[in-house]
Amino acid sequence: MKGNGGPGHEASAGRPIPPEILEGSPALREALKDPGAERAFLSLTTAFAGWSSPYPPPELLRGYEDVVKGSANRIISMAEDQQKHRHFLEKTTITGANRRAWWGLWLGFVISLVVLGLGTLVILEGHSWAGASIMGVDVVALAGIFVYGRREQRKERGGKDEQARPPPALPGPRLSHSN
Repeated sequence: MKGNGGPGHEASAGRPIPPEILEGSPALREALKDPGAERAFLSLTTAFAGWSSPYPPPELLRGYEDVVKGSANRIISMAEDQQKHRHFLEKTTITGANRRAWWGLWLGFVISLVVLGLGTLVILEGHSWAGASIMGVDVVALAGIFVYGRREQRKERGGKDEQARPPPALPGPRLSHSN
């Protein structure tokens, strides 16, 4: 094991520390000059493992099962219950939003008919400019609401696309368990 901390620095297991890790952190390069620091660094970086599934990897489930009989089944049941709960909340949210949207459309339609009817009545009473103004404001307000709604939908979709994008990969060795 070399103690220079530079690119090509060999790890205790014979693997080099990736140069992009060393280049990205002058403080890390400096810290690795100390004898034994690299071994601690490698122990730290390889001690973390993650997975992108609601279930732990099979090795961990076996370990839990060995310690407490039935725990693997409880862990899987807990993940399934959480998923059912999440689906229920999403369905409730979507159903509520859909219901509010339909109510909004219908109430907007009724209000527009009332305002257009009032504008027509004002015109028939001999006040053509006032009636036309009332009707014009109604049409402009409706158009503005639809334009604003479309813009908000685009923003929301953009935010969801951003949330769905996976995080950038970090350089270096990774332990990953995916199911």
